[in-house]
Amino acid sequence: MSFRISRNKLQRVAVLTAMFSIPVHLGAQGFGGFGSTIGLKRPKEAVLKRILPASVNLNQKRIKVLAIPASPTIPQDLLTILRTKLVTSIQKDSRFIVDDRNPETLLNFTVTNYYVEPRTFAASGNIPACTFYTGKIEASYQAVEVGTEAPLDSENLLHAISEEGVRSTTKLLSLHRPTGGCGTQAKQTANEARDELVDGIVTEMSRRAAPFEESLEVPVPGGKLEPVSALAISQRWAKLLEDAEKMDPLPKAEDDAYRRYLIGLANEALAYQDAKDAADLEKGRRGDVTSDKAKQAIAQEGKDFNEAQGYLDKAAKAYKDAMEAKPGEKEFRSPDGRMEEAVRLYATISRHKAEYEEAVLRKKNERATPTTVAVRGGGTSSGAISASAFERVVVMCQDHTLELAQLIRDHPGELHFERGLTLDEELRLRKECGSDAKGIIAEIRAQLSRTPVQPVTKPAAKK
Repeated sequence: MSFRISRNKLQRVAVLTAMFSIPVHLGAQGFGGFGSTIGLKRPKEAVLKRILPASVNLNQKRIKVLAIPASPTIPQDLLTILRTKLVTSIQKDSRFIVDDRNPETLLNFTVTNYYVEPRTFAASGNIPACTFYTGKIEASYQAVEVGTEAPLDSENLLHAISEEGVRSTTKLLSLHRPTGGCGTQAKQTANEARDELVDGIVTEMSRRAAPFEESLEVPVPGGKLEPVSALAISQRWAKLLEDAEKMDPLPKAEDDAYRRYLIGLANEALAYQDAKDAADLEKGRRGDVTSDKAKQAIAQEGKDFNEAQGYLDKAAKAYKDAMEAKPGEKEFRSPDGRMEEAVRLYATISRHKAEYEEAVLRKKNERATPTTVAVRGGGTSSGAISASAFERVVVMCQDHTLELAQLIRDHPGELHFERGLTLDEELRLRKECGSDAKGIIAEIRAQLSRTPVQPVTKPAAKK
């Protein structure tokens, strides 16, 4: 009896024979295990919920946005569009209050460079020539606290539409490109390019003013590490970190690189959890900084921030160790880029905090310098209107003290006014105290009306 084997069966046998004759080293540790080595098994993935803190805390702060040109060549309509889109973006978040009349924080945009210009790809074979637009916008951004003039955040922002980005996409789509078109990534008009540039720079700004959140699908290794990778898939990050650190290193350094990768992933995820906890606390207290509950929340926010920074440092080291152990693994590159961005952001926030505290201290030292108050009729007086009362009220306004009018009413001995405000003094209170000024001035007047008038003693008549 003879047997005939079809060509397809022979091919399947050849494939199976090749699979089982693969040397053992090809089944080494990796993403997806043995099957991924020959393309039969996709790596499993975990969802990493990434959150980065805002560069500046604007929670429940009154904000004014200014967009100004660095030179007359910057179009005025560009500034109008930029400011409008930024204000619209800010108003979508209930934490932010746009108030042009009595702002607590100024967001200053100085557009230093802007251009949009056409580019043309020459015809090639049966692909016709096409024209598209590139461009760039650069802006110097600064957030400043109005009362103290202290810097809260600053950065040079940039967004560009490059020819290289359009060209790479065009090559992929060239066979399906419509006649005269340059691909989906190309901007077909100058206005379309302008809108893309403005949207990009506004997004950069929004990421500095509010916590940035995104969900990422990250690969996890299989093989011997599959049990601990399952913890990543179920987002049990603390347990993953504990088990991966306790686990004996794999014999080969290039295999153990994947265990180090999991340690980095766990630390990174825990950092984002702390960042989210801090953001939730900051959002929950809605600008309150004086109550006991708010002070506890602020202390916990600081603790969460420091813990997140510590986790990021550990994650960066673990990812670096994994890359050094197996530099050829391309999946190790993305975490390294994420760490660079996150570590840079946390360093920026820490630097801004130090700069802000230094500016506030300098301002307080300036206020502490003894001053004299001009009195009508010439000369000066150290207390005709108690310099301490007036200046203390001004300082408390600059420090955003809540219910200041009530404090003046409840503590007339410590915040005592002996005469009415001059025009200059009233204008200064209106400037420094914003929307609270009206109530404060009314309470000062009420205090004066309640002050008993001292009888004037006439000299005794001469006998």
